[in-house]
Amino acid sequence: MVFVLIIWCLFIFVVGMRCSHNNIFSPSVLTGAIWATALILFVVLGQKLPPLSLNFYLCSFCWISGLSFSSLCAQAATYRDSKLDQPGTLIRNIYLILSVISFPKLINFARAAIANGTSGNWAWDLRLAAIGEGSGFDEAFGGLFVVIWQVCFLMEVLCFEKKKWWRLALITFIYACFGAVTMSKITFLNMFLFSTSILYFKKKISLKHLLSGIGVLLVLFLSLQSIRQAIKFSDMDDNFFVTYIVSNLSAFDTLDSCSAEHFGENTFRFFYAFFNDMGWSNIEPVDILLKWIEKPIKTNTYTAMYPYYVDFGLIGLIIFPLFMGAIYGWLYKKAEMGSNFHIIIYAFVINIIFMQYAADLFFTSLSGNLKLFVFILIPFLCSKHNLLIIKDKIKGDA
Repeated sequence: MVFVLIIWCLFIFVVGMRCSHNNIFSPSVLTGAIWATALILFVVLGQKLPPLSLNFYLCSFCWISGLSFSSLCAQAATYRDSKLDQPGTLIRNIYLILSVISFPKLINFARAAIANGTSGNWAWDLRLAAIGEGSGFDEAFGGLFVVIWQVCFLMEVLCFEKKKWWRLALITFIYACFGAVTMSKITFLNMFLFSTSILYFKKKISLKHLLSGIGVLLVLFLSLQSIRQAIKFSDMDDNFFVTYIVSNLSAFDTLDSCSAEHFGENTFRFFYAFFNDMGWSNIEPVDILLKWIEKPIKTNTYTAMYPYYVDFGLIGLIIFPLFMGAIYGWLYKKAEMGSNFHIIIYAFVINIIFMQYAADLFFTSLSGNLKLFVFILIPFLCSKHNLLIIKDKIKGDA
């Protein structure tokens, strides 16, 4: 069965490439490529794991097919040109200033994490503090300043000018420091996907540049993992790929369909949290960090299918992929049409699409996604309505 699903994913990849004019960043192409890669690695590296169940194949088939079909239909439709085309310079300046002002907070966090660490490994102390498990720390990824850094980075990549290269260099340094301090591979993945997708849609880089960048990114990931675990780079084995790519597939088979205690508590966590904070409900929202399992392998990621399967069973893996795929396809088509606003939004969405083999970032991270959307929207709206703005034509000479 695994080979049948791999062939199906490769078929979706080929169809997606044909329908998307060989654009590697289209939703169907990414979905087919990501799942095919994960399944191939499972065949090659997953010998110590139990075989995937028939239920997994059925669920993943529904997920992959629904998301890909829906996105292809959405991107085939005709849309009007967007009127949100240029972000205002003044708001961009404010974002950059806020990024610089908030940077000392990251430095203070790093100093305190290392000083209060107890593991004996400074890198692991930083990681524990970043996920809220260090002594006296809240989880570091949820701060509003991180959203501002992300938006600022996206804006500066889109609006890059050679004469003002220092703007992009400055926010790149700040955002990269965040990834280094929190020992977060996903931060560097975000930077890579954000920048390459924007430059690809702006026709500043080719597929050759993209593939070269992937090689550099893989070396960086392995280096970070080596530092975090205090082992030599040369001593690392295939456990890296098993843990971060293959384990998610096996972990899904440990889930029970429709096992949520409350209706849609994982899918609609944002609303449970909102109602609880407002005092309108006494139901506590579920923890974003999912429970750890020890068998068949130690992990707490269960693919993006987790919330929909646990909340609604197989029907959830039919309805929600169709819904999300339609949004992905619409954003992709608008970005392909050259809308700068949609290019930025889709650059962020690409990260959600890419990470589907590991975890859901659509509904689970809805609060952060909405914040980022609002911060991106503000400079474009100000530019459109001439509010507090100095218009700055995007030269795009990246």
